[in-house]
Amino acid sequence: MHKYLVSNIADRRHAKIYGVGAFFDLEKSQHGWDEYSQIQVGDSVYVINKNRNVAVEYKVTEIKDNLLLEADPVWGHKVIAMQGGNTRVLFGKPLNRIDQEYSSFIKKNKVSNSKISNETGLMLQGFNCAAFE
Repeated sequence: MHKYLVSNIADRRHAKIYGVGAFFDLEKSQHGWDEYSQIQVGDSVYVINKNRNVAVEYKVTEIKDNLLLEADPVWGHKVIAMQGGNTRVLFGKPLNRIDQEYSSFIKKNKVSNSKISNETGLMLQGFNCAAFE
């Protein structure tokens, strides 16, 4: 089992866009794709929320790849096809409540990424995903 940290500080409503259990998505063109594309069913994913806290650890139970999206005025995006796109969506179930400020979580777990300050543990612009042990 591998561990990943992802950022949803924009408060994207994944379950509204993709359905029950969806908790994160990323497109191939976004920073962090190389690590994100390695996530597998059974892995743990920790999500930084809009309050900049790591609130929950999710266990990945399903992954949908290559979804095609279009803009939606209410939710930002909506799925228009289950293939032909470049979006990967994670589905899962909450495993543990964490409730820790994200930079403290990063330092405690020694999360390292080019979009994270090594000194402060703060995310830099464009951070989406990092693998850690």
